Amino acid sequence: MATGTSNSPKQPIDTYTRLAHLLHSTPPDREALLDRLYEELLNRESRAYAAGWTDALSEARRGRRGRP
Repeated sequence: MATGTSNSPKQPIDTYTRLAHLLHSTPPDREALLDRLYEELLNRESRAYAAGWTDALSEARRGRRGRP
C-alpha cells in the first residue's frame, strides 16, 4: 500500500488518507457523500482487480518459459 510519502504524481494516495479526506470534506448532503465513497470504492476495486490479473498473467508467462 502506498504511504503518500513519494513525490511521484503516479503515487496513489494512501487509502486511509483518501477516506479521511472524503469524510471530512463537506458534501451537499449524505447522498452525495455516499455517492463519492461508493465511486472511490469502485475505483479501488477495479484497480485491484486489474492488478491481480496482471500478476496472474505474469506468473503464467513465467511458468511457460520454465517448461521444456
